[in-house]
Amino acid sequence: MLAADGSRMPTQGMMIDSADLARYQAYGWRLPYGAPGIPATADQLYDGFTKSPTDIEPWTFDWSGDLASGETITASSFLTIPGLSLSSAAHTATTASIWVSGGTLGTTYLVTNRIATSTGRQIDWSFQVTITQQ
Repeated sequence: MLAADGSRMPTQGMMIDSADLARYQAYGWRLPYGAPGIPATADQLYDGFTKSPTDIEPWTFDWSGDLASGETITASSFLTIPGLSLSSAAHTATTASIWVSGGTLGTTYLVTNRIATSTGRQIDWSFQVTITQQ
């Protein structure tokens, strides 16, 4: 797909960087399903962790500080680009968790957790996973 300025728009499975996101917003296009966008603000990006390609690591978000009194998580999904495997996603009333495996050596992946809440809100937080030899 081409933008009005002739640049090629990223497609499903590709990371959306700030320049891509700006073009999507400028033309009113929706992000491809499953394409994790960059966090809206720097405070929505956790440092994350490093792992080797063979490690299988758990990650848990504690959403309690972002939920209003009595508000709970009703659904949770995790998004990333191909190459990193996500499995066994689960959530409680205030946390969301995922198991992370695979990845290509030397690559940093962005993983986004998107939750829906009992009050109808949708919130995204992201973290980075860097694949290193350990």
